[in-house]
Amino acid sequence: MATPGTDISQLSEAQQSALQQYTAVTDQNIAEAIPLLQRSQWNVEIAITKFFDGEGPDPVAEAIAAQSRIPPPRAARTENLQQSLLRGSGNALREELRPDAAPRIVPQPENQVIPRPSLLLAILFTPFQLLYKVLALPLRIFAYLFPFLPNFLRRNTASRTLRRVDTNGRRPLSPADAAQRVQREFAEEYGENELPWAGSGYATSLDFAKREYNFLLVVLISPEHDDTSTFCRDVLMNSEVNTFIRDPQNRIRLWIGDVRDAEAYQVSTALKCNKFPFTALICHTPEVSSTAMSVVARLTGPMDSNTYLAKLRTIHTQRTEQLDQARSAHAFQNAERNLRREQDSAYERSLAQDRERARLRREAEEAERQAERERKEKEMNAQKLAENREAWRKWRVTMISPEPAIDAKDVVRIALKMPHAARIMRRFKADDSMEELYAFVECYELFEDGGESSEKMPQQPTDYKHEFNFRLVSTLPRVVYEPDKDTTIGQKVGRSGNLIVESITEEDDEESEE
Repeated sequence: MATPGTDISQLSEAQQSALQQYTAVTDQNIAEAIPLLQRSQWNVEIAITKFFDGEGPDPVAEAIAAQSRIPPPRAARTENLQQSLLRGSGNALREELRPDAAPRIVPQPENQVIPRPSLLLAILFTPFQLLYKVLALPLRIFAYLFPFLPNFLRRNTASRTLRRVDTNGRRPLSPADAAQRVQREFAEEYGENELPWAGSGYATSLDFAKREYNFLLVVLISPEHDDTSTFCRDVLMNSEVNTFIRDPQNRIRLWIGDVRDAEAYQVSTALKCNKFPFTALICHTPEVSSTAMSVVARLTGPMDSNTYLAKLRTIHTQRTEQLDQARSAHAFQNAERNLRREQDSAYERSLAQDRERARLRREAEEAERQAERERKEKEMNAQKLAENREAWRKWRVTMISPEPAIDAKDVVRIALKMPHAARIMRRFKADDSMEELYAFVECYELFEDGGESSEKMPQQPTDYKHEFNFRLVSTLPRVVYEPDKDTTIGQKVGRSGNLIVESITEEDDEESEE
């Protein structure tokens, strides 16, 4: 309905149609509907959504404001060859300052270890092995006499070509077992120590440091190197170095590898190890990427414990703040993820409870409707049964034989004790059935009301079988007489009898059925 002050005639046909659709759905006053449609650019769906869900920020106004905030196009940049070369050199310098990515060494599965050749092949290749040793002996002597010559012929260790290493019959083990063997050999060689050994392979230690945002201190040793013993005894076994590495606040995970082992050799090649003893500090570098693990420091060659600790502590201090921030951000993300998961779980539980309550409510309503239908059906059946019973009584009272005369023969005198303390006497023919006697008792009230003289002849109800809700019994001794049509009163009662009318209850029916 239009209100005073609202002129719909000024609207266009499309606007009037939109107004009609909107008011048909929301039933809102036209004076309030027109401003809402105007704010919704006469879009009926947007207006209906704002009406039911509430008006939030206007997307059209936000889009217009965003367009107004678009910065003007930037002018084309011009540069000469000298500026391009300088910019290129600056990018190259930044690339050089970026730390190297920490290698991810994937160990060979134990089930893929190359088996040793069979005995037959070993016998066949024995002559070739002897010939190789005979020919290689002069070369070894020459290399021993001139040890500086192989350095000029050796390939660059920074290349991708893997070098061969002679393990001197060292048994290949899994990365975890190899790490434990290195720890055991270190303790046998340099004595018991308190170094925080990782006890696992390099790949496992790297994954742990990446997951926990810790530092991974990689130490590569070669027992054949002259400075290895001094480095292990004077630097790694130093108390200050031990204290710094074992400090839980520094969050350092130590992994020591022997280059005679396969995994440690691969790690030395990937880390470009060209001098022993070798130490690399690996940690998360957020400036590279959100998941990057990079080598932030390399300590190579012999040095005293103070210098080693000072360099290690300097790099550690520089990277600790970044790691703390990354660890805090990761913890915040995990907490937010857990909170979101708990909220989703609580929402699912609440939704399940709501669904269960709705289901119980529907079941209760359906049960009530079913009970109501059963009650009405039961009432209708009871009413129909009462109508059929009454119709049967009216019909049956007309079929009862009249009482014989006093002087008639073959007459049975019966005294009936009615339920309401009424005692009646009546004569019946001896050949009348017991059902006739029951029908008389059933229709006795109609006899008293004069039902026998009814002018309209009642009809027997169809699809109805009458059942008597009482029984006739005699006392001393107690005998129950059934309403049998084939048995006469004379056969059951005799010349006379005193019968009691007993009402049949549901409990009596259950006892009789049992």
